[in-house]
Amino acid sequence: MKHYLAAAILCVTQSIAAQPYDSIVGESRKLGTPNEHWFSARGSEIAYLINGDKGSVEATLTLSMFSPAIEPHLDAGRIYSYGSFYTRTFYGDRTDVVLVFDLENALPIKEIEIPPKSAGIGHSGMIGLIEERFIGVWNITPAMSVSVVDTSDDRFVGEISTPGCAGVYPVDAGFLMACGDGRIQYIRLDSVGEEVDRLRSESFFSMSDDPVFDYAVPTPEGWMFMSLEGMVYEVSVANGAVQISKPWSINPEDIEDAADLNGVPIEADDDWRIGGRQAFAYNASANLLVTLMHQGGGQETFEDAGTQVWAFSTQTRRRAYVLELDEETMGSSLELTADDEPLLLIAPADGGELLIHDALSSRLLRTVPEINASMIQRLE
Repeated sequence: MKHYLAAAILCVTQSIAAQPYDSIVGESRKLGTPNEHWFSARGSEIAYLINGDKGSVEATLTLSMFSPAIEPHLDAGRIYSYGSFYTRTFYGDRTDVVLVFDLENALPIKEIEIPPKSAGIGHSGMIGLIEERFIGVWNITPAMSVSVVDTSDDRFVGEISTPGCAGVYPVDAGFLMACGDGRIQYIRLDSVGEEVDRLRSESFFSMSDDPVFDYAVPTPEGWMFMSLEGMVYEVSVANGAVQISKPWSINPEDIEDAADLNGVPIEADDDWRIGGRQAFAYNASANLLVTLMHQGGGQETFEDAGTQVWAFSTQTRRRAYVLELDEETMGSSLELTADDEPLLLIAPADGGELLIHDALSSRLLRTVPEINASMIQRLE
């Protein structure tokens, strides 16, 4: 009997092996057209592409263990990321590449090799799309630099040394970086992706007293940075200089009329602090800034999960509402979609269900099953 069974298994196995790949019945999955309510959630070695109106995962992108973010380029039908790969998974010879995914079916279509220096840490500011053409990848070895890739012909252009400065935040033909001397640096590229100019702002923050997060969020003119003590700065490039706006504070003790828009007082002695892996988000259409907040501790708690979300009007610079988060939904990351009816997206610190709220009212709309999201990004 055993001999007959073995023979049957062998025959079936040989039959399957002989089948050509194109004999498989079915169609490859086609990704729908993303709109402004679609977003990406980074979990482990996967980027989930999620339809926020449905709370459904529409596709997944397989990344490396050291891929902190993706960079959508929807007009070109592509999504970019980068990663480091070792011949023995965790050790061995290392190869770093910019990963290119086809938006139509969310499959990898190309790899562009770059120097094995990319920072496999951090957030969405580690990669940037400059002038809809050049991909910048931040490196640390611990020397800091940026690798530039030209997506018009998918080739590595070169490496730009950026000592003491972190991030790739695109503005026009270049990118901004936050620097350890309290300034913002702007590097402008030429038509082939090489550096042609470098500008620095005046020093406006102190690394020892109140450093800014190296994580920033886009504004219509540039990028918004926040400090660990809750100071808000907007950075742009104009008239041949890096411009830093006059700051304002989200902290109750710094607000003369410390009350919500609905008149609820904000207690200055509650010792609330901003914190989280992705601690704040901004929507210019709704003039809305949201921050993850927790109580107690000093600057060393800048990555602590938030027990509340504070929402601010950037026009009045007053608090609009407070969203309470319980132990199961304490947030480590949040994001706002970019439209005028934005969604507020919250990734819990414990890897539980991802929360989708109406950003204007704070009302919970739906959840996404547990995907252990560590970071959220817009697709539009």
